[in-house]
Parts: sequence; C-alpha cells; structure tokens
Amino acid sequence: MEKLTFSKVVGFILAAAFAIVIGVSTWALMVGDYMNTSLVNEQTQHSVRIVGFAGLLAALVAWWCQRFVAHRGFLIRMLFALFIFLVAFCSFGGFLRFAYIHAIYPSQVDWSLAGLYASSLNDFYTFLLDMLLPPRLGFMALAIGAAVYIALFGIREPRTVEL
Repeated sequence: MEKLTFSKVVGFILAAAFAIVIGVSTWALMVGDYMNTSLVNEQTQHSVRIVGFAGLLAALVAWWCQRFVAHRGFLIRMLFALFIFLVAFCSFGGFLRFAYIHAIYPSQVDWSLAGLYASSLNDFYTFLLDMLLPPRLGFMALAIGAAVYIALFGIREPRTVEL
C-alpha cells in the first residue's frame, strides 16, 4: 500500500474545493437564470434544486478520471475533462432527479422494471432539456473553465518514452 504523501493530501483538498466551487457556481447560474421569470414549472424547480449537487459530483468525477490522460498534452487533458464533466453532469442530474421524484411521490410511480426504466429516461431527458433550452452560455463557459482548471491543476504525469 502506498504512503500518504503531501501531494496526495493537497490533491484531495484541491479536488474537494474545486468540486464545491463548481457545485455552488452551477446552482447559482440556474437560480440566476430563473430568478426573474414567473414561468417556472414544477419539473424545472426540481432540476434547479439538484443542479448544484450534479455539478459537484461531476467535478469530482472529472478530476478523478483525469488520471487516464495525465501523461497527455494540455489540449487532450482539457477536452477529456470537458467531455467527462458534461457527461457526468447530465448523468448525475438525471439520476438525482429520478431519485428525488421517486422519494417525494412514491405512490405515483410505476415500480415495475419497465416503469422504472421509462421513468429514468424521462427524468434524464427532462433534466437535459432544462439545462440546454434555452442555450446557457454561462454554463458552457463554466464547463470550459472547469476543464481548463482540471487540465492545469489536475493529475499530471511526465511523459515517458519507451524504446
């Protein structure tokens, strides 16, 4: 078993702080978008409530997955982090929305396997549409900024040349 080194402790603290900042920032972006509108439906309110947690979890996953491309160049690390962040954000958002709906309204849910599958797809697509329509330039800028931050300060390994 490896020793707990100073760099691993600092890396863990950086990852946790980064995830908290991204979680709060994604939540604040959504609250800011809907603050002045009175046309917010119940599904959108659920999505706004869980978007911060989805951002936090997605940031952690993107940071930890950076190990797979740690020996690549900056552009590859950034694109990989952006891809992982967006996929994880949408996946966690859909899952958390699915769990929230099933916890709040358990009597209105079809608990068969087909019903759970259809419900999970519906919640995923609803979360995705709430995040993408209308296009949110602030969220895209935040995702690109997160990817750049991960590429700069995330896990990096020196390139090795095999002969």
